[in-house]
Amino acid sequence: MGRRFWTDEEERILLDMRKAGANRHEIGARLGRSPSSVDNKLKVIEAPRPIPPESQVVEFENAALQYEVVDLEERIDHYKKVASGEVEVEPVWQDDWDGGNEWDKAEQRAKKDIVKAKNHGRFNIRFNSGPIAISCISDQHIAPGTACDFKRMREDAELIRETPGFYAVFVGDGVDNHIKHRSAMIGSKSSPDDQWKLFDHYLTIFGDKILTIISGNHDYWTKQIGGVDFLAKVAAQHKICYAPAEAKLKIDVAGQNYDMLIRHQTGRFNSSLNQTHAVKRHYEFGDETFDIGVIGHHHTAALEMFLKHGLKRYAARPGSYQITSPYAHQYGYGHSIPTCPTFILFPDERRIVGFDDVRDALWAWDRK
Repeated sequence: MGRRFWTDEEERILLDMRKAGANRHEIGARLGRSPSSVDNKLKVIEAPRPIPPESQVVEFENAALQYEVVDLEERIDHYKKVASGEVEVEPVWQDDWDGGNEWDKAEQRAKKDIVKAKNHGRFNIRFNSGPIAISCISDQHIAPGTACDFKRMREDAELIRETPGFYAVFVGDGVDNHIKHRSAMIGSKSSPDDQWKLFDHYLTIFGDKILTIISGNHDYWTKQIGGVDFLAKVAAQHKICYAPAEAKLKIDVAGQNYDMLIRHQTGRFNSSLNQTHAVKRHYEFGDETFDIGVIGHHHTAALEMFLKHGLKRYAARPGSYQITSPYAHQYGYGHSIPTCPTFILFPDERRIVGFDDVRDALWAWDRK
């Protein structure tokens, strides 16, 4: 039988019988305990307990408070002497530091930075003839050993390469590149280095048909953590226009101009019930309007034509070649569909025809 702990009621009976003069045998018989158990419990109860030295505690508290009071009084006295000029304060900066000159330099640099920021990701693309078609490809998440549709990815790239007049823009997250989250990196079946090499090969499948690449959050983790924008280097090697996060394209098709915004993700206006809502709100509240707006990241394909100022415009969300992932499975996201919204732009007149996917656009293109 295990050890039986004393209850409060047993302790009360023990003390009452002890005061009445009962011995340990009588107490033990009443409580169903051995005489030695009664002796041990009495030793614990009747042992002298030290009384906390209350005066020491009070003195300690007073000493701490007094120290703070003295320190505050000394600082107040010092500030008064500084204010009156009685005490001279040494300058924080070196004597040769010129605040006015440094401010002027900051102003001049800010002018350049503001101009650079306003022109961030602006590219002018001119075609001598038309029509032309632009496919918006996003969220490939290249990573061997994952549920990534490499076959569909290659076939779409080959279709664009082999079809005259077809071109592509990349809307971010070309590689999975899990270097930010340790658990995902440990669980990955391929290294970021292998993924970047495969992505580099993937670009060659398109030939010279990629117009612009922007980074997604997965691509940009290399820049955030390692300080190197690896996607910028890869794009430069292939002579492809590149911008982090967002690009604004002014497309001239034999004299007919179109404005296109591509952005990987947005922190505003997202809706799980209406995927194109964020794109259309960017038209209204963004820095500039556009004829075609494309935002990636959500892996949920959507295409909507909407009218603004009497003109037909398009809002699009590409799908993803990453059919699913442990993250998507854990948080209940459905399987993605590899879709690349594609837009045919005409010369001579402002005319845009949008398609859910490059293959639908190619079907119409062949029958034009």
